[in-house]
Amino acid sequence: MQVDSLIKRRALAVLLSAFGALTAWYSAEPSGLLIFVVAASVCAGWKAGLAAGVVSTLLAWNILFDGSDGVAEAEPKMIGFVVCVICLWLLVHIYRSVVFFDQIYATAQPSMEDIPGLGWSAYPDGRMRFVNPAALSFVGVSATEMSELAQLDNHSWWSRFVHPDDVDDSIRRWLHSMKTGEPLIDEQRVRRADGTYRWFRDSAIASRDAEGRITGWYGMAVDIDDQRKAEAALQASEQQLREMIDTVPALIWRANPDGTASYINKPLMEWTGLRLADTDGWQENAILKAIHPDDRCSWQRALRHSFETGEPFALRYRQRRADGAYRWMDGKAEALRGADGKIIQWYGVCLDVTDEVEAMETVRQSERELRLLVDTVPTLIWLITPEGMPYYFNKRFVDWTGARAADLLSYQDEQLEAHEDLLHPDEKASVAQAFREALKAGQPLHLKGRLRRKDGEYRWLDSRVEPLRDESGNIIRWYGVSFDIDEEVRAQTALRESQNYLQHLIDTVPVGIVLSNPAGEPVYLNKRLTELAALDGPGSITGRLGVHALNELIHPDDREEVHQRLKHCLQTGSSFAMRYRQRRPDGEYRWIEGRSEPFQNGNGEIVQWYGVNLDVDDEVRAQEGLRLADERLSRASQAASLAELSISIAHQLNQPLQAVVSNASALQRWLAAKPPALDRVGRTAASIMRDAAAAAEVVTRIRALFSNNVNQRRLVNINEIIREACDLITDRTHIGTLRIEFDLDTTLPATLVDRVQIEQVIINLLRNAIEAMKDVEPRFRYLRMSSRVTPNEMVEVAVRDFGSGLSEPERIFEPFYTTKPDGMGMGLAICRTIIEAHGGHLRGENGSAGGASVSFAIPIRPTSSVIEHPNLPV
Repeated sequence: MQVDSLIKRRALAVLLSAFGALTAWYSAEPSGLLIFVVAASVCAGWKAGLAAGVVSTLLAWNILFDGSDGVAEAEPKMIGFVVCVICLWLLVHIYRSVVFFDQIYATAQPSMEDIPGLGWSAYPDGRMRFVNPAALSFVGVSATEMSELAQLDNHSWWSRFVHPDDVDDSIRRWLHSMKTGEPLIDEQRVRRADGTYRWFRDSAIASRDAEGRITGWYGMAVDIDDQRKAEAALQASEQQLREMIDTVPALIWRANPDGTASYINKPLMEWTGLRLADTDGWQENAILKAIHPDDRCSWQRALRHSFETGEPFALRYRQRRADGAYRWMDGKAEALRGADGKIIQWYGVCLDVTDEVEAMETVRQSERELRLLVDTVPTLIWLITPEGMPYYFNKRFVDWTGARAADLLSYQDEQLEAHEDLLHPDEKASVAQAFREALKAGQPLHLKGRLRRKDGEYRWLDSRVEPLRDESGNIIRWYGVSFDIDEEVRAQTALRESQNYLQHLIDTVPVGIVLSNPAGEPVYLNKRLTELAALDGPGSITGRLGVHALNELIHPDDREEVHQRLKHCLQTGSSFAMRYRQRRPDGEYRWIEGRSEPFQNGNGEIVQWYGVNLDVDDEVRAQEGLRLADERLSRASQAASLAELSISIAHQLNQPLQAVVSNASALQRWLAAKPPALDRVGRTAASIMRDAAAAAEVVTRIRALFSNNVNQRRLVNINEIIREACDLITDRTHIGTLRIEFDLDTTLPATLVDRVQIEQVIINLLRNAIEAMKDVEPRFRYLRMSSRVTPNEMVEVAVRDFGSGLSEPERIFEPFYTTKPDGMGMGLAICRTIIEAHGGHLRGENGSAGGASVSFAIPIRPTSSVIEHPNLPV
């Protein structure tokens, strides 16, 4: 009989011990107590056995010495009983401690090779006893290296390979297990020989001797990396599923077996505007109230039926959305059952199918309109059976061919040739054969041919035929459509003719045309260029050979310059334009104007170079003759320029002399006054002297002009020249009651100018402005003088009047152009010459409020070219 349970074994030992004790008591024979000693020693260990021996000895003493036997008879029995107890206790203790336990432990101890996974064993103090080869191979160390690590402490032999983030917790658990003797269960990342970390579950138990002392630790590490990753993936999948449920465009809910809602997803809450707390009880809650009144009863009845019977729920109904609009919903629900078949949960989904319902209604309406559309669309539509028999022709086809629909659909097999009569005689056989092959092979057909219209004209049609197949792949109908492409065919024919014409034009135009790749290598030469270059044909010279051949035609004196210019254009992508000499087939060099432009794609990359060569030899020779004629004309016109110079000199002297006359007249009036205005007489006399000096300075400048003397320009403030010029015409302004307003920039820098010439320019502008306002009322008669520094570092002076304005502003600076009856037309022309000689510019324009404005601008620091040549013609 086998007793596998520990409890049963102990119960049996207690029972037998009690039986032995009772037997000893009733029989007055203490040998039965030996069973109690043996049971205690075997089941509870040597200490319990020793205690049982003492108790049995006391009981035996009572039995033997309290009985009827005498003391003489009882003493030998007592001594024998004690000896038996001691012998049995020693025998059981030795057998249990040495033979039984050690033999069982020796046979049960696994070898290093037999331990699955990463097996290991350690001494009671935690030092390594052995590690199986699988563990050594995994961490990539030898047995010798592992033995050296084991000598360090009780954990370095394994903690060296644990991930830094896990090593502290693992050491703490290992020390706790060694201290308490509790089994070790730990999960940590262990570094593999290749440096990667994998998750392991480390399990270890303590081996104990008969006294319960720990004799060693046996453990095994199992690779759970894939399990960890699977668990992480499962968690991520669960999170993704929840997010998907809350983001999927469907209304999802869950209910208990009794129909009480236990979950509704976020879209359902937003769609209905309800919360989960509002959904307790499907019949009386707000969801029922949200169902359209016409659908409420059927929805309630169907849902109640499903909850009572467990059958799936499926119904289309209208439900009010949060914004108050009723939408068509397709509701479905299924029961989740357990292993016993009982319903655990109800899962439902509601889809907004309003668009689908409306689309179906639209489809039905479209089907009605489709036939009308097919009959009115400007395309020939036709259907044939799988055997090739006519099945349907739209109204456009019937009207286009002029045949009756009944006649087209009544043809039998022997009458199919009647359809072929509509085809052009030149294409009848090929089209009929193509149709027969397509019907036989079941392949789509695309062909172009001419079909006779009802007026007898054959027109080009583009026909396409596609088979319609059922689920088994069998053809149930052929659908065909034909487009009238007669105009397109004619246009293509015209295009080909145009291309031929264009090619003929390119080959005959008296210009050499070359097409080059991005590297500058010619890929096409027109006929004209090949003839001029004495080549074999338009396509005979291409690539690097073509570049060499064309370079040989260039004049040796021009070849290097042309080569450098072309190289620069190819590198920068800039246009090429240059004149050079090129050899003709007869050996004569003629001037050629070469031009080339790059053609770029959308990314700015050069795709092609388009170039032309124009024979400009006659033009170059004509220009050379014109240049020689211009030189002769220039020498002849120098004499004529003396007259213009005389007028210029007269005009220059006229201004200071007029000022002298005006001041002399004013001097007479001040002297004739009663009493004489001596203070004004003095100022007027000074003005006369200054004007006379100005006339003398003009003469000096003219003499310096012809004697080629260098004028001395000085740094002066333009505002001072403006003030002096205004003082020179003070008398004129006083007589005419004219006011002058000044808007002068006080921070104006000193400018390098010829003071006399700039003063003459300002006086000329002031006199012209005064004369322009001679017909203006005195209260509106005023001038505005302004000066400023422009952003491009120039000093600008403007004279603004409010007269009649300029009739032709663009011509006022032309020589001999004047609007005055007695004017010579040289004043503003001379002013422009002076300003341009100073490196500036002069312009005039009409004001927006009337009048005109004439201004000039000169650089604050003129360029070296202007400074080196100050005596420009005046």
